[in-house]
Amino acid sequence: MPSTFQVIALSSLDPTGADTHDEPKLVFPDALKTAQELKAQGKAFRVVAEGEYAAEQREAFHDLGALLE
Repeated sequence: MPSTFQVIALSSLDPTGADTHDEPKLVFPDALKTAQELKAQGKAFRVVAEGEYAAEQREAFHDLGALLE
């Protein structure tokens, strides 16, 4: 089973991005695209990973400034 990622924008209402209930679980290419879009908008975000993921995937999110859990 491939790993999935939730990309959560941080906000004043949820500054830690703890509310993941309504966030979709995305495969890596879609999650990376979402993270790139948030970065381009100047928004802070975190990524919650489920399952095992490659070091390259982790690095791609870190390069965008994401908090990866």
